[in-house]
Amino acid sequence: MLIPNLADELDLKIESLAFGGRGVARRDGFVIFVDGALPGDLVRARVTRSRRSFAEARSVELLNSSNSRIPPRCRHFDLCGGCMWQTLTYKTQLEFKQRQVTECLSRIGGLSGAESEEPLEAARRWRYRNKVEFSFADNGGGAVLGFHPPGQWRRVFNVDDCLLHSRVTNQIRNHVREFTRSSGNKVYDHDSGSGFWRHLVLREAINTGEIMVNVVTAPGRFPDRDEFISSLVSAFPQIKSLIWSVNATRASVATGFPFEVLAGRGHISEEMCGLKLKVSPDSFLQTNTLMTERLYGKMLDYASPRADEVAFDLYSGVGSITLLLAGRCRRAYGIEINGKASCLAAENARVNGLGNAFFMPGKVRTVLKKLIEENAAGGKGLAGLVVLDPPRAGASKKEIERIISLGAERLVYVSCNAATMAANAARLAEGGYRLARVGAVDMFPNTPHIEAVARFDKEGAA
Repeated sequence: MLIPNLADELDLKIESLAFGGRGVARRDGFVIFVDGALPGDLVRARVTRSRRSFAEARSVELLNSSNSRIPPRCRHFDLCGGCMWQTLTYKTQLEFKQRQVTECLSRIGGLSGAESEEPLEAARRWRYRNKVEFSFADNGGGAVLGFHPPGQWRRVFNVDDCLLHSRVTNQIRNHVREFTRSSGNKVYDHDSGSGFWRHLVLREAINTGEIMVNVVTAPGRFPDRDEFISSLVSAFPQIKSLIWSVNATRASVATGFPFEVLAGRGHISEEMCGLKLKVSPDSFLQTNTLMTERLYGKMLDYASPRADEVAFDLYSGVGSITLLLAGRCRRAYGIEINGKASCLAAENARVNGLGNAFFMPGKVRTVLKKLIEENAAGGKGLAGLVVLDPPRAGASKKEIERIISLGAERLVYVSCNAATMAANAARLAEGGYRLARVGAVDMFPNTPHIEAVARFDKEGAA
């Protein structure tokens, strides 16, 4: 087996796609992951990293195109990398996403035999995101506002029209960029820690049309503040929340900071699945609204909530799943580490007239531990149904242990990372839960990401 050297250029036939979207080639049995290559491509690739067991490379020339390759639609494709699968036919995207879910469950989770459903196709393949973050930089010719090229965190390229979010939010970004170019303050510089403009975060309520604009800066005087407010609000009446956040740290982070309302209110309102939801700057809401409704429909189908039972929603965010369960169960409890989001969820319950929805702020493992210790029978009987929608890292070992201790008849796992879901599924199987159903939902077309819903049944439950 010949291990390639750094900067070697190799002609490679791409066989498949790895998790994360890179092409997979083999040279005398040695695996090489290739950025910018699709299954069926013959490419000339330059080695960027070489290890004993694998190498990484970047395609520098397409020698022969795959039958599944199509022209990119976005003008920023070569710089961005955010929609890296837009050159792959949609049918092929779905095939690989389905394979990603089933292979993770079998290889990582050691699970097979569950009913595997065809993935739900995206309602829109473009302009589907309801939240997007941009970074400011100065490349020597004044302020630019856009995205970082892959792996280049000090560079930003100007975005003219990102096809993942709406035309009006693209126009808002371009308006803000032009304003900052003429303002009295400079773009923030990470090396010196000086400058003002740092990030722009846009959120759009797809079903109500309300838009939130959050400009994130370093500490300092806001130049031409009144002009900034009036120019945005007059040009874009859809803006119902214009806020200013200050990041006083060196960390390149756009959210999680105190904010001041410059115009409108500190939230936007969205309607989804028959619910009215208030969404704040830092609260979690699935980023594809139309597909979230389909995702939650599948979740409810898998969950089969009953009117006589108690349900738990873990990692509950603004409470959308909790409220859907409360409308179908005797009581529903949401557990969320973000205290502000938990308060907003309680407000959403009041707005929707759901007095049987309750929210407990705190870490999932901490809140569950307290509930289990206070219950005379341990965790048994606390819940008949548990729904968990954890972050990409999945649930921790301790959290899974405490979920198992609840002894619920049914668990429904909503996942944005098939690999961590599979690892959690293996622990659930050890705790007496059988994987019964699994289905993928394409929340993020033209990217390698896939959402999945899985149902686990307690062994021996009626």
